[in-house]
Amino acid sequence: MVIEHHSIRKLIKAFLFFLCTSALFSQDNHFSQYLTAPVLFNPALTGSIDGTYRISINYRDQWQHLDNGGFKTTAVSGDMNFASPFKLFQGDLIGLGASFMTDKSGLYGFATNELAGLISYKKLVGKNQYLSLGFKIGIRQSGINYENLKFEDQYAVGQGYDLRTAEVLPENNVYHSEVALGLSYTWRGNKNQGLDIGVSTHHLTSPDYSFFNLSLPANVILVKQPLYGLKTIHANASFPLAEQIALLPRVWLLSQGPHFQANLGSMVRFPLDQDGLKLLHLGGHIRMVNNDNQFNLESMIPQLGLEMGNFKLGFSYDANARKLASNYFNQSIFELSLQIIGSHDNGSNYFCPTF
Repeated sequence: MVIEHHSIRKLIKAFLFFLCTSALFSQDNHFSQYLTAPVLFNPALTGSIDGTYRISINYRDQWQHLDNGGFKTTAVSGDMNFASPFKLFQGDLIGLGASFMTDKSGLYGFATNELAGLISYKKLVGKNQYLSLGFKIGIRQSGINYENLKFEDQYAVGQGYDLRTAEVLPENNVYHSEVALGLSYTWRGNKNQGLDIGVSTHHLTSPDYSFFNLSLPANVILVKQPLYGLKTIHANASFPLAEQIALLPRVWLLSQGPHFQANLGSMVRFPLDQDGLKLLHLGGHIRMVNNDNQFNLESMIPQLGLEMGNFKLGFSYDANARKLASNYFNQSIFELSLQIIGSHDNGSNYFCPTF
């Protein structure tokens, strides 16, 4: 059988893509602007709002110029808080929320979708101090579009890939539960002072992502592809630099199986008007990862945020420090975020970093 060179290259790219995808199965997608989607990385932050409700929309476009079309991640979440109805627990808050996230690759149609519900309880432990416990439960679905895959036995000389393949393929959808727990502590002081620290653990059910475990075809060896448990630690603070100007340092650490990631950085918040209703956030962070038993710089991430009353708009760009493509801009990663915060009427004074 004769196969054209460009077809061989296409098959090789498909094979390499599946190798990369197999590795990605054991890791989570995430946003560089993680503070704009707090319920996604720690369920204890559900309802952690200086207000009564929050709607968050996040979009991430990763490596869109690569041959496989890159990855696109979109998340929408909504959460709210309200005062505890019990007199014995006066001053405490209850948070409720829901989230949806979808992550898709371009050419080969691999996608993961997650729908989850969240709840948290926030115990008032001091003046403007809360200790929060959060819980998340949801369902995840992963699938592959087989229509975009081409195999050698489908090729017909002069016609292209028009024949049916004899490859044995499993069902192309996997469903499993998603359970996460989180704990956080927040304190808000006077004049732009605040602290937020927390831990979380995800994938408590250790789900198996293998497509071959649904209905095992004949003569196919059972393949297990577990999703490693994810553990995170975060810390955010606010320090006044001048009147209405604040320094906002942050740390976010992630550990998932053999993978470890550290995000370190800071933002500076400036007022754009005398009333402080319009605020500009400038700064960013670096991302360090373990690679070949070494801890290396992966990305430098400048970030910009704009607060306009109850609306908050963010933009970031991951400047990748590793060479993944011949053209630097082929490995670019852009993110956009939008938050809508409802004015509060429950008397809380909550420290909640925005960007």
